[in-house]
Amino acid sequence: MYKKRTRPYISIITPNYNGGRYIEKTIKSVINQSCKNFEYLVFDACSNDNSLKIIRKYKKKINHISIKKDKGTYHAIDMAIKKSKGEVIIWINSDDILDKNAVLNVIKVFKFDSRLEWITGINGYIKKNIIFSGIPYYYPNYIIKNSLAHHNFWGFIQQESVVFKKKLFIKSKGFKKNYNIAGDFHLWKNFSEYSELKSYFIKIGYFRSWYGQSSKL
Repeated sequence: MYKKRTRPYISIITPNYNGGRYIEKTIKSVINQSCKNFEYLVFDACSNDNSLKIIRKYKKKINHISIKKDKGTYHAIDMAIKKSKGEVIIWINSDDILDKNAVLNVIKVFKFDSRLEWITGINGYIKKNIIFSGIPYYYPNYIIKNSLAHHNFWGFIQQESVVFKKKLFIKSKGFKKNYNIAGDFHLWKNFSEYSELKSYFIKIGYFRSWYGQSSKL
């Protein structure tokens, strides 16, 4: 475990249920960050595939592991954020990965402007194991507030490249209710009631596109 700091600046959270296909790549992308000023929390909902074997393989590199049933991905994230010690939250799902400099990039931005509460970076995605990077998109606050940040209008806010302060999550009451899908869409709308999303030309996370996933690019 990373025990050098009792209060890390960033908390990285990975929720998982039967994500054994890609979770090792996710974990490696976290523990191999170029900057170590973070803690890592993995919340598994009692997977029945090979996930737990993989998670336990890296238990010395993970600060907190929770293995218990939950009410879905967003409930797991909510529990993990409440358990976290960091000021800033990075949420990366168990089929996605972080850029190797994600923590360093995020710290530089937040330390440069302490007033920031949530940011988005370059849109990144993985198709057929090839990593692609796009550009950071700008989302006016009225677009997010009015539920227009979706494919049929402005375009979705890519969850893998969004980072936010824990105090904003608490202030906005988080997900407010448990969602089965698109919980991040509603979370961003909650955030927009309190703070504007700022876009930066930095690499953070990559969304993996694969057959059979619950969300698609």
